[in-house]
Amino acid sequence: MDDWNALVRDHREAIFGIAWRVLGHAQDAEDVVQDVFAQASRQSDGRPIVSWPALLRRMATCRAIDKLRRRRNTIPLDCVDLAAAKDDPQAIVAGHELEARLRAALAEIPTRDAEVFCLRYFEELSYREIAEALGMSTSAVSTALHQARSRLETMLTEQEE
Repeated sequence: MDDWNALVRDHREAIFGIAWRVLGHAQDAEDVVQDVFAQASRQSDGRPIVSWPALLRRMATCRAIDKLRRRRNTIPLDCVDLAAAKDDPQAIVAGHELEARLRAALAEIPTRDAEVFCLRYFEELSYREIAEALGMSTSAVSTALHQARSRLETMLTEQEE
């Protein structure tokens, strides 16, 4: 990579966004950003990289899911927006509980399924973009997404019971 500073400057915000949407916590997302660029700098010395944005997006998604797995069922207190609770406290709490349950369930499903789910629903990428980012066919993306949704639906339904 010729201009490392430009790469970081151009992609840092997107990497943070991916990590934040998966993790829901700014400090954890910042940790993922640091990890991704540290890993990317090591990879830049080896084989040529065809698409830095795709590689960085995949690395960010993987790192965020890994961090989510390590964190499992903990919910950082700063995720709860107490100032907004004046509007509809029950709705806010229910929303935070659902987010926490979804994150916990994502940590339980296979990594590839979780990656596809996160890229589709958190990053709003098309099937083609996901396929390019993860090095798989669009039909494999469709299958993984279906499996992820089915597993998550089952897990979230079981948690409600």
